[in-house]
Amino acid sequence: MIFKFSLLFLISLLNLDCFSSDVKNHINKSQSAKSVSNDGLIRKDMKTIANIIQEMALFIASEQEFVKESNKLTIQQNLEDLNILFRNIKSHPVISMQGLSINQMIISEQLEQTVNLFKKNQKPLARAKLNATMNLCISCHSQSPGLSQSKSKTIIDDNKIKKLKINEFDKAELLFVLREYSKAIAIYDNFLKNSKKADDDENVFKALERELIYFVKFKKDYTQAKAHFESLVKESHFDEKIKQEVNDWIKILSGKSLWEKFDSRLVKEEEMEKFIRTFIVDDEEGPIFSVTNSTDVYDLNLSSILIDYYNSHPETKLGPRILFWLAILEKRTNDELFFSLGDYYLLVCMEKYSKDPIAKECYEAYLDDLEINYLSKENKFPEDIHLKLKKLEKLLNIHPEKEE
Repeated sequence: MIFKFSLLFLISLLNLDCFSSDVKNHINKSQSAKSVSNDGLIRKDMKTIANIIQEMALFIASEQEFVKESNKLTIQQNLEDLNILFRNIKSHPVISMQGLSINQMIISEQLEQTVNLFKKNQKPLARAKLNATMNLCISCHSQSPGLSQSKSKTIIDDNKIKKLKINEFDKAELLFVLREYSKAIAIYDNFLKNSKKADDDENVFKALERELIYFVKFKKDYTQAKAHFESLVKESHFDEKIKQEVNDWIKILSGKSLWEKFDSRLVKEEEMEKFIRTFIVDDEEGPIFSVTNSTDVYDLNLSSILIDYYNSHPETKLGPRILFWLAILEKRTNDELFFSLGDYYLLVCMEKYSKDPIAKECYEAYLDDLEINYLSKENKFPEDIHLKLKKLEKLLNIHPEKEE
């Protein structure tokens, strides 16, 4: 399931004709397009990125095509073009917020690793990493829900999406990733209400999770969320396990947010410290999130408060601890391999706050995930990961014990 949405997203782009075709020309010109607005530049870059993905869709959808030697030069050139484009996007002010710049850093670094893997002829792993890239879109947009596209600025005409020969769930996913949230929710609703108990429960639950993100993290409205999920439970045919999970959400949504009328810009550091002491306790085994331990509702609510505060106050002394907690929360709500945003919260924690004691805790959490993702499949880390760990150990003055 890790590649399902990515593949469908890529395949669906084959049907679109709204993008420029001269990728190299754009890369060169974008360096000197000073007169174009930042918003225009970003959308132009994103259209070009989508065009490259469109060109690569067949290769990514089919491992057989991806590993063919006759396709090597085309794929490698496209990967390198994507890498250049994402590296350049970091100059745009709209993604200068800590959360979004972290997300951009993930894509850039992983694309570079993808290029390196492909050049080393490790094509299946390169394809897996490239496929998983699309999962970052939703992660990124969940940190900037206010930047929803207006109809005139939508990258892809939603009418074309509706005509694509894919199911309702995948149409909703595509609209969600393009920030057409209200339209996506309407299609998710239709998918959920028409689903049967014998249907793919993973897709059903994923659609419900998307809706929970929308109401809790974007709209920040418990009352509306409660009413919405109550309606879905009455009108849909969920199995008992899913129905119980949604009913648990409804119970939490019957109460109040962890911080009513939260406005990150107006919150003072001492107020945030008091809030943290109420809901987060550090333990030898890791952070304990108090009342948040049992439900995604609280996890999303708490992570939304933390990232909003950090984006509004990037120099807060609470920064390293907030990044550590965000990483843990992210891993609880999103456990997909390769592209864990949580890992990059940990990286920023280490690199920006290397002298803070929490940095070493971030290193241990980061190392644990790397061991699960790599050592469970191979006997050693890839060379680039090994070098990164050595660099972090030097930065944090960590001296790992040598194996006997």
